[in-house]
Amino acid sequence: MKRILILLLTILSIGCTTETPKEYSLLAYVPQNAAAIIQIQNFESFRSELKNNQLLKSFRKPFFKKDFNAFVDYLQYIKPNSKALLCFNELGKKNFEYTFITKIHPDLIVLDSLAKSSTEKIDYEGNSITKTTLNDRVNYTFIADSIFINSSSELLIENCIRSYKKATIPETLKKVYATIDETKSATVLANPKHFQPLLKKLFPNAATDIVTNFGEQAALDVSILPDELSFTGVVTSNDSLSHTLSSLKNTAPREYKMAKVIPVSFEYFTSITFDEYKKFHPEIKNSLLDALEEVTTFSFNGNTFTGLRFISSSNEAITQLQTKSEASTVRNIKVYENEDASLFKDHFTPFIKNFDNRTFVVLDEYIVFSEPEAAGSLAMLIGMYKDEQTLFYQKNYQETIKSLSDESSLLTFVNTETFKKTFAESAQKKYQKEISSINIEDYPFAALQFTNEKGSNYAHVHGILKRNTAKPSENTVSQLLNIVLDNPPTSNPQFVKNHITKRKEIVVQDDQNALYLISTSGKVLWKKQLDGQLLGKVSQVDLYKNGRLQLAFTTSQSFYVLDRNGKDVKPYPTKAKTTYTQPVAIFDYDKSKNYRFVFTEGNKVSMRDKKGKTVSGFKFSGSENDFINPPQHFRVRSKDYITFQESNGKLHILSRTGKPRITPKKNVQFSDNIMYIHDNLFTTSDRKGNLIQIDQKGQFQETKLPVEESHDVVMTSKTLVSFFENKLRIKDKTVELDFGSYSKPNIFYIRNKIYVTITDKDAQKVYLFDSNAKPIAGFPAFGSSAIDLGNFDKDNKLEVVTKGENNTILVYKLN
Repeated sequence: MKRILILLLTILSIGCTTETPKEYSLLAYVPQNAAAIIQIQNFESFRSELKNNQLLKSFRKPFFKKDFNAFVDYLQYIKPNSKALLCFNELGKKNFEYTFITKIHPDLIVLDSLAKSSTEKIDYEGNSITKTTLNDRVNYTFIADSIFINSSSELLIENCIRSYKKATIPETLKKVYATIDETKSATVLANPKHFQPLLKKLFPNAATDIVTNFGEQAALDVSILPDELSFTGVVTSNDSLSHTLSSLKNTAPREYKMAKVIPVSFEYFTSITFDEYKKFHPEIKNSLLDALEEVTTFSFNGNTFTGLRFISSSNEAITQLQTKSEASTVRNIKVYENEDASLFKDHFTPFIKNFDNRTFVVLDEYIVFSEPEAAGSLAMLIGMYKDEQTLFYQKNYQETIKSLSDESSLLTFVNTETFKKTFAESAQKKYQKEISSINIEDYPFAALQFTNEKGSNYAHVHGILKRNTAKPSENTVSQLLNIVLDNPPTSNPQFVKNHITKRKEIVVQDDQNALYLISTSGKVLWKKQLDGQLLGKVSQVDLYKNGRLQLAFTTSQSFYVLDRNGKDVKPYPTKAKTTYTQPVAIFDYDKSKNYRFVFTEGNKVSMRDKKGKTVSGFKFSGSENDFINPPQHFRVRSKDYITFQESNGKLHILSRTGKPRITPKKNVQFSDNIMYIHDNLFTTSDRKGNLIQIDQKGQFQETKLPVEESHDVVMTSKTLVSFFENKLRIKDKTVELDFGSYSKPNIFYIRNKIYVTITDKDAQKVYLFDSNAKPIAGFPAFGSSAIDLGNFDKDNKLEVVTKGENNTILVYKLN
């Protein structure tokens, strides 16, 4: 929650700010201990900038704006023609009042004719205070030496009357005031100690205490553009008061590089850099940190990580830590266990007070620590780092850092989309829905940077929230999820449709026969114990014709139908008479959802309806020889055909009723490949590598393929793909791959485009090609099984799911 404050500071400072001059005449009237002073150079211009900012306009229900406008209702009738100050003071616990100060002129106050107002005069120590009641709200005004002072509090006006003639402006305020850029639309002046209660008022659920001692005085010049909210300025510190920034006083900033290990879907990161660790914490003597330049804490996948970056990968810390016990291996990278609870404890205060150091990984010059429970997220991080798919390589990140200094002492980055929920929950309850509705899509990051001036008591500050239309790098592949199962997966993971969200989910089985359903966020929705391994793929059916989908599949012993929650749908599961030898074949002849389930047990065949009853009208019950593939159903020119391939080479081409529709003229020594319809002919291959095609009269055509025995063929009605040894042939083009153990190739037809995929299971490489045998950019990607390809989440980009290593499932996005 502490990292919330970086974004809070950014937005709060931006949301109520403007320009400044170098003389102090108005400051004399500012109430003491103001939480924030906003100096506005041109009042009308500032209002216009707020009105035309695209992000601020995206608020759907601006309750905060309505509340604020009601609070300062009188100010809408004030028309300053010179700079003005808007101040906020805490009066009583969690109660804030405003004070508005500007030079008076004849047309300063222009009341609307519809405004219901009344005034009365109040005498205070010989001075006249005007009490105005406007639209049921009361405010107070005092004029002195051509200065107009208006406030929601009579007490603040009385304090001003007593003090303005003898007011002394604090030296710390004068110092930062002198740095103001008068060309900016506004400037925020704040003392963190007094600013913290205001933050707590607005964001009661955030840990705002960190702000109190952050520094002594800040001056932030605010720029409000149609597509950008930003500020620059300075913040001072005082060693005697132990301000947070004081710890960086004697250090020099360095380039921040930790983005090379931070995943794209991070929530936030905070990075501190220094030229020498001993200057950062001179009281701590630890030679392991002599080569340390950067320390970062970041949140990802609900876990918090701490990363250390050294000058190079050759240093004492990395050498010593690599002697620790090995916990596991991910992508040939060792994950270590650390039993030394005191390792680096309190070494990075006040920025990182505590972090879990029980598990860590060494990635070149980086060491990343995490809790053991974050093993899945750490594995995903390792994969992204090895594939160069981390934050550093993203176009929108590179575009954002162009607006920042190359070097910084302290840098915080917030991923606005993943952080928005946390930010909303930190606010007052009545504003949470409003914040959640902000369209933040074009504003991917909020950044706050402090660059220390070595040996001084101040740091330069830069905050930015900028519209960024740079899309993720095109023609790349990024890892979206790394999901850790309880045991190694055995089935090829596949996508299934969630009928509620209309998105995809993942179904996969592990080596303990447990079936998992996994959401788009990588969460295991349920796990169900089966009585054996899956035969083939999981299908989806709509048994009740109501749009609700069920999962249907067989093991060698049972036929299952599960509902969305993993519960058995009655009357299933049903048992095999002996043993199912092929996956269930599911036919929906007329797309009417009157399903037919066809089961194969060796050389026996049975067909049942969706209620589990035998279909008496289907007359084919089997043959003398076992069937080598599940039956296939085809619709050709309004006729239905069901095919069965026998182990002796006999092919049955049947009608819906199981009667012969076509009688092939001879037997074929079938390969292991199933039957297809290709060029309007029944098509498969034989063991010698011939393409076998059968017409409506049962006549055979044989065409030699560029393959021998032990080959694979897959096809669509027009596209034929073959694979033999290391040669993948797509139509008439051949790709030579490295020799290895490959999955069967597969064809996906998505959005009028053909994709061909194959996986080298030994080398753990997933290949993806188009119909012209050209590789899809970003491939091969890491993976160890055949893939499924589809639109997995809410955007229109395709995703790939495959096995990783050990117990993991990987999801990649095609950008």
